[in-house]
Amino acid sequence: MRELPVEIGVGQHRQLDAVNVHWSELSPSYTEIDLTNCAPLRVLELSLPTGSCPYLYTWDGARMRFVTDLLCSAPLGLPVAPGFYIEADEDEIVHLGNDANFMPKESRAGVKKNYVLNITEELREVLYLDEAKLIVVDHPPGTEVHTTEKMLARKPPGGYPRDEIVTLQNRVLLRAAVNDAGVDVTRAVSEIDEVLVSPTRLRAPQLRGLAEPHSVTVDFGARSLNDERADSAVRAPERPLVLALTGWLRFGGGMANIAASSHRDFPFPFPTLEVEVNGAWQKVDVEVGAPSGRAKTILVDLAGKLPTGATRLRVTAAFEIHWDRMALFERAGEAQTQVTRFAPTRTDLHRRGYSEMSALPGTSLLVPNYDQVESQPLWRLTPGGWATRYGSVDELVSTRDNALALICAGDELTLEFAAEKLAPKPATAVRDYFLFVSGWDKDSDFHVASGTTIEPWPWHGLNDQTYATQPRPAFTNDAWMQKYNTRWVGPRILSHR
Repeated sequence: MRELPVEIGVGQHRQLDAVNVHWSELSPSYTEIDLTNCAPLRVLELSLPTGSCPYLYTWDGARMRFVTDLLCSAPLGLPVAPGFYIEADEDEIVHLGNDANFMPKESRAGVKKNYVLNITEELREVLYLDEAKLIVVDHPPGTEVHTTEKMLARKPPGGYPRDEIVTLQNRVLLRAAVNDAGVDVTRAVSEIDEVLVSPTRLRAPQLRGLAEPHSVTVDFGARSLNDERADSAVRAPERPLVLALTGWLRFGGGMANIAASSHRDFPFPFPTLEVEVNGAWQKVDVEVGAPSGRAKTILVDLAGKLPTGATRLRVTAAFEIHWDRMALFERAGEAQTQVTRFAPTRTDLHRRGYSEMSALPGTSLLVPNYDQVESQPLWRLTPGGWATRYGSVDELVSTRDNALALICAGDELTLEFAAEKLAPKPATAVRDYFLFVSGWDKDSDFHVASGTTIEPWPWHGLNDQTYATQPRPAFTNDAWMQKYNTRWVGPRILSHR
């Protein structure tokens, strides 16, 4: 808890009839507070996330389960420093689960079954969704499938690489893991179970999303890294090893980015990887990347990257990343993995509200509770303008064509996929599910370009550095604007309640 004492003169008055407190961003105000004899009055300022990313929920057979957030690597008009904006990676594939926690839901008539996903905007943002598809992946037992999606420090010269589904096998046993404080964290990073290894020290609140440099050192055994088995045909460094890192990243937003950019001595926040050889640490020539949000797995291809004699690996970062699992596999190849994509059979955009937040046990991370909903937000600013009218939006999200579903704070988009359209799972396969989305998300942070308005709309091929100043080109399918953008969403700016 942090306190800032403020002295307010009241003259000769010994009793105040009422006290009104108005925060510049948050809505809650305190009124008619009894203040006797000018005693100290404690007024709490809520510390809640106001901007991040859209949330994704799925039906697990009993309830709507929070899965993760979406398009965190596709912010619109978000500065990383004054005059420089993050270059959006507009396509993303996120893991939904498997047959144990992603199940079809019966219709009201109890006849048809659909897989149900809900995408919500619950912060002071607007989502520009261009496409959404279900991906079904059947793979051999004993293997895991993950996407190559990750947040990169900068856009590669040839553009962001297309995300793929990768099959992994032969997981290596983790022998030990310690953090930078010397604490044994082997149990915490062994499985994906929301038992997290958090940074040992965070930065000041105005630098949200950043931490003092923190690391985890993992020991898989020199024999595993070098494959010194006598019967092995693959020797280091050719062995197709892949490091799978699962973590939760807390985003800072525009205000935090601008504040951090004024500190020239801050370390590079993106994770780096080092390997120990003969007792000395050396950097591995890979771009680790970072999880683009909550509960996401990133892959680091180590084939041809580890020197002979490698022993332990060390991951270091200065982002606020909470690691869940650090696992080592071999890439299996995709010859026996079958990937199928499906468009929604039904879509419905409607009003829902705002989920109550609760802390993930043992952390400061807040997660939404789908079953607890408030009708009004806890902030004053939200992007305003013409948005997509409620109802079906099949046409807008079926193809990546710059026809956008404009989803605002308090909205929910339900996507249903007919279970009967999915081919039966092969008897010898394991099935996992992913969601592909393409689009952008814009926050109302003061530093975000055009953060208080829904327009201007983005498009694929947009120069992120000139968003809000570069005119949008015309497309042949622009009739969607007049057909769908008929709902007015008004901004709420410093109004009394």
